[in-house]
Amino acid sequence: MSSKAEKKQRSSGRGNSRASRSGRAAQAAVATEEQGNALAVSEPEPQAELPKEEPEPRLEGPQAQSEESVEPEADVKPLFLSRAALTGLADAVWTQEHDAILEHFAQDPTESILTIFIDPCFGLKLDLGMPVQTQNQLVYFIRQAPVPITRENFEATVQFGTVRGPYIPALLRLVSGVFAPQIFANTTWPESIRNHFASHLHKFLACLTDTRYKLEGHTVLYIPAEAMNMKPEVVVKDKELVQRLETSMIHWTRQIKEVLSAQETVETGENLGPLEEIEFWRNRCMDLSGISKQLVKKGVKHVESILHLAKSSYLAPFMKLAQQIQDGSRQAQSNLTFLSILKEPYQELAFMKPKDISSKLPKLISLIRIIWVNSPHYNTRERLTSLFRKMSNEIIRLCCHAISLDRIFEGYVSSSKEDLQGCILCCHAWKDHYLQAVQMHTEFSSRGWVLDQTSIFAQVDAFVQRCKDLIEVCDCQYHFARWEDGKQGPLPCFFGAQGPQITRNLLEIEDIFHKNLHMLRAVHGGILDVKNTSWHEDYNKFRAGIKDLEVMTQNLITSAFELVRDVQHGVLLLDTFHRLAAREAIKRTYDKKAVDLYMLFNSELALVNRERNKKWPDLEPYMAQYSGQARWVHILRRRVDRVMTCLAGAHFLPHIGTGEESVHTYQQMVQAIDELVRKTFQEWTSTLDKDCIRRLDTPLLRISQEKAGMLDVNFDKYRSHPAPSPHAPLLQLSQEFNSRLLTPLFIILSLSYITICLLLTFYFFFFFFLSLPTSHPAINILIL
Repeated sequence: MSSKAEKKQRSSGRGNSRASRSGRAAQAAVATEEQGNALAVSEPEPQAELPKEEPEPRLEGPQAQSEESVEPEADVKPLFLSRAALTGLADAVWTQEHDAILEHFAQDPTESILTIFIDPCFGLKLDLGMPVQTQNQLVYFIRQAPVPITRENFEATVQFGTVRGPYIPALLRLVSGVFAPQIFANTTWPESIRNHFASHLHKFLACLTDTRYKLEGHTVLYIPAEAMNMKPEVVVKDKELVQRLETSMIHWTRQIKEVLSAQETVETGENLGPLEEIEFWRNRCMDLSGISKQLVKKGVKHVESILHLAKSSYLAPFMKLAQQIQDGSRQAQSNLTFLSILKEPYQELAFMKPKDISSKLPKLISLIRIIWVNSPHYNTRERLTSLFRKMSNEIIRLCCHAISLDRIFEGYVSSSKEDLQGCILCCHAWKDHYLQAVQMHTEFSSRGWVLDQTSIFAQVDAFVQRCKDLIEVCDCQYHFARWEDGKQGPLPCFFGAQGPQITRNLLEIEDIFHKNLHMLRAVHGGILDVKNTSWHEDYNKFRAGIKDLEVMTQNLITSAFELVRDVQHGVLLLDTFHRLAAREAIKRTYDKKAVDLYMLFNSELALVNRERNKKWPDLEPYMAQYSGQARWVHILRRRVDRVMTCLAGAHFLPHIGTGEESVHTYQQMVQAIDELVRKTFQEWTSTLDKDCIRRLDTPLLRISQEKAGMLDVNFDKYRSHPAPSPHAPLLQLSQEFNSRLLTPLFIILSLSYITICLLLTFYFFFFFFLSLPTSHPAINILIL
């Protein structure tokens, strides 16, 4: 059965406490406190007996005897259960697993403690040791001798009890309420043993009392009850008792020193805010007031009178500290009164955004000046510097709550940058309002402002720099990964032979950036914690990776512009890479390509200017002289206007000297073209007759007078202006075609057609006869 119980116990995964214990009730309580769990016990309560179970039918014969010898659980289990006083135990479900654990504890001498408790989630639990989590109520069984537990040795081997409530208060109640009175009132022990044990018991009770009330944030003096009912004159004669009282006073002195030095520890806290400062002085006021009340208690005064008669050397330091406690209590009450005026304004800040905090800062600084000027104890340079530093910590804490690192690293670039900019403005506003208060205080107050400004704003300046670093992270996400506000922008489309290769290079840059960003997000320590010095190393690695990406992007822009042959294509590429131009390294390459773009525009202007300077423009034969020249000039104007319109619409182009010169050249060319059009129009109007409207009545065609049935072009053959008519070539061509060229051309075409037909017939017969055999009759006829 023991082996079976061990297997079940291993499968349930329960830990075993194998520390051996010995001694009686008090010694067992001390031993349990020395364990890590600070086990406490309470006095045994009346034991609630469980309903008696019906006896199981006993088997007769050898089999029954063997079962009785192997299973002692039937004898020991009722002994444990009858002594288990636990609320809800009667309604709990007892399983075979519980039987196995109980049997294992009874049979295994190495197991020193068994606890029974009811877990709120898992119900009834048996554990070979103390439970991991604190329980409101538990029953414990302690083995005092390393022997198996049987019915005969149960009383001498097992110590048991019930713990209710927290362990340490329960232990204090048990020792001070049950054991201590019996020990101190016992006169049967030898004097040496009694004095030695009482001395250690006083030390234990003093430490236990101090620990029990420190959990609640209070300081309580342990007053030994051993000499309370004795007169001081009688106690002074007992040197051992006087030494024990001196030991208690030494412990009081140590407690009071800890309370008085606690202020220095709290003032050095770098991450505390004004509300924590107010709470500290409230607790300190309550603590010192509580100690002051304890110092005037009858027990403390009785010990003082005894040690005064005994002329103890520990009394004077204690009285001096007691006076400091009284003074400290008055000082704490005064500081709490003045600092309380800051509580409500700072509580309002907790619900405000960083951008709205600026309006509340002048009032807070004025309140601190009121404390400085009027407080009798809180007006030192160190405390005011510490208070302003705590105010800086509070502003940093509020800004940290407004910043979401998850949103920053998940691509919410726009909103995150707004939050970071708001935090930076809040910190700058705090510093500006402080400097204004310093100036006002210096002008209107006789007391100089001698606070350490560097100490006050050191963490604020570091936090501002940290926010700027995070803004740079957001900008990098926008530049290299196309993140805007939780959504990734579309991938730009690159056309041409190199378009797919440029797209692949751009995706490669994005992939490398995401790897660097993931490494930065996984840094150790808080990113917003200005004391985290590892951030600088991790951020410098990130910036080194960004510099490599900038070089890759510069090479990508350079390769993309290798195939640019016109201004429109270059504008599209510059528009694509415009978001990267905000980075200083990439901006240099971007500006260089913008200069190349304007150089293309200058080349286009030079070509147009060369065409415009031709003496005789290339006109189509059907175009008139002046109208053709005007249309030709208009085409040149549209050619440069189309390019200039594209450049004017490119708002993202940088303002550089080359661009301004190109625009100036374009304007001069446009003026020259407009002047040429105006001059051509004047020349054309000078060739018109005064009565040129009458010419519109003349028909354009007429019946030929030279050849019947023919039509002639009725253009004006004579002009008063000596210059040739713009319609003269067309008129001459029509006349020649009508009178001379039409008939000969018809004859030539007819002869050509007849000749071609005869040649085709000849070639047909020739190849036909070549394909016949020589014996064919047709060949003979042809020969004849």
